[in-house]
This record gives sequence, structure tokens and C-alpha cells, in this order.
Amino acid sequence: MKVWMALLLMICAGSANAAFPDKPFRIIVPSGAGGPAELCMRAVAEVMRADLGQHFVIENVPGAPGNIGLERVANATPDGYTMIQASAANTANLASRPKAAFDILTLKPVGKVCQASFTLAVAPGLNIKTVDELVRHAKANPGKLSYGSIGHGSSQHLVAEMFSAAIGVDILHVPYKGESLVAAEMAAGRIQMMFMAGAKPFMDGGLIVGIATTNRETWPPIPNLPPIGKTAALPGFSYNGWNGLFAPKGTPDDRIRRVSQALVKAQSDEKVRALINTFGNQPGAGTPEELAAQVKTDLVRFRGIVESRKLVFIE
Repeated sequence: MKVWMALLLMICAGSANAAFPDKPFRIIVPSGAGGPAELCMRAVAEVMRADLGQHFVIENVPGAPGNIGLERVANATPDGYTMIQASAANTANLASRPKAAFDILTLKPVGKVCQASFTLAVAPGLNIKTVDELVRHAKANPGKLSYGSIGHGSSQHLVAEMFSAAIGVDILHVPYKGESLVAAEMAAGRIQMMFMAGAKPFMDGGLIVGIATTNRETWPPIPNLPPIGKTAALPGFSYNGWNGLFAPKGTPDDRIRRVSQALVKAQSDEKVRALINTFGNQPGAGTPEELAAQVKTDLVRFRGIVESRKLVFIE
């Protein structure tokens, strides 16, 4: 009797696993519509849908530097159907506001969807074309330059502070609620520069001028721009952004792996790769291990910037 019961339980467990997924996935994006994280998720969603046999419903939940969306996913049933498309903005927020930010380390990594090289963009009215020109201009005009970000403690903010420290010039920080707003302000000449995660569409539209990227080597989606770290003014300067899927703590590992496999498959699709390139990004590796390593690396680096620049944030 015990043997038959054990066999029955094994069969039921196998059937349950085989049935996954049997309903649509819900993906929370903790930022406004049209941002890099949402665009990257939509780029892979159709191929993932075909592989998994279920639709992906994408929901934007902005607010409280991503905390609202992160907490909603953390409190969701850990069955693999509810995930969040988090990004470097969330690790930056945790490094900046450790008491108030949601601890992204409590979620389970599924896979990095896109990786990004920030583009150092400037206002067209500056008539600056290179990093060396920008650095000379900043040093000759102390206190007259400002840079935009998507908020206090965002990755754009912290990388700009890293730049400011590297050139030895303080630059005024002006936060906004999205990169599109900063692009418009740069086009109007009210903001002079920004490190942007999704600069390419604004460059193509003539709103801003890209002068370099933060990747160590030439960034394939924008091959005409040099790496900042290979310029005379800032040798070795580099940083890469990212966005990726996370699931609630307690989500079964086999379900995490199944979604990750679908993500990896989507990222190998040439049409998907080409679409992601149009955003100025590249596909990530799509594995839980790569994403977990990225989060840990981010936190070490961002905490170092906050400490060295003596940045103070309201918790």
C-alpha cells in the first residue's frame, strides 16, 4: 500500500510539473511605460510565448523608485507566473537607500534580458562632439553644467557622480521621471548632459548628441561612438547597465529554469536580437547565475560611489 501511495505521489508531482505553464505570465515593470526595461521585455515576449505556450501580460507599476512593483511581486504566490523586470535602477536604489529600498537580494533571479552601455549624451547647443571636449568645457566652466537622471539614487545618477569625481568637477544634478523628459530638456538646452540607458532613439531623432559609451569596448549597437575608457581624458572608465527577470522567493527551481530556458531561446532569435539592438542594447545571457552575479557586482560598485562621494539620500 505504501509503495502504491509513493508511486501515486510521484505521478501527481510529475503531472504538476509537466503542466507548467498552464496560464498566462504576469510581468511587472517597476517604471513608466516605454522605458528600456519594458521595451526589452516586449522584445523577447513573443518568442517566449511561442516556446512556453502562454501569453505575457506586462504591467507598468512605477513609484517609490521601484519599491511598489518589487513588493507586489515579493508578496505574489511563488508559482512562477508572476515576475518582475527589474534593472540596475533597483540595485542603485538599494545602495543609496538601504533602509527604505526593497532588498532585491530577497528575490530569485531568472535571467538577464538586456544589457546596456550607458551613452554619454550632451545637448546639441553645446556643440561638443568628444569626451575630451566635454571635460575641457566642464573644467573651464565650473558650476555651469548640469546633468539629468531618472531620479536621486538611480544608476544614471550614480554613474554621473562617478564621472564628476573622475574629472574633478562638480556638476549639478537635476532629477526627472524618465529619460524622454531629460532628452527634451537637453534638446531645449536646459540640461547639458546625461548618462542614458536608452539614448539611441533620441540620438536618431536629433534631440541629443551621443559622444561616447560606458562599455569597455566599442558598443555594437552604436559602433560609431568610442568607449569613454579609451579616451585621453578618462582612461579605464566603464559601466554596464542591465534589466532582467526576478521571481518571488520560494518559486520552484524547475520553474525558474524553464522560464530561463525560454528566455535564452528568445535571445538567440535573430529578429529579437536586431530589435534589441535598435534600443541601443544587447541581449543578456538569460541565466539565473549571470543575473545573480550582476546584482552583487552592482551593489559593491554603487555602495562605493555613495561612500566616496558622500552622497546623502532621504530614506
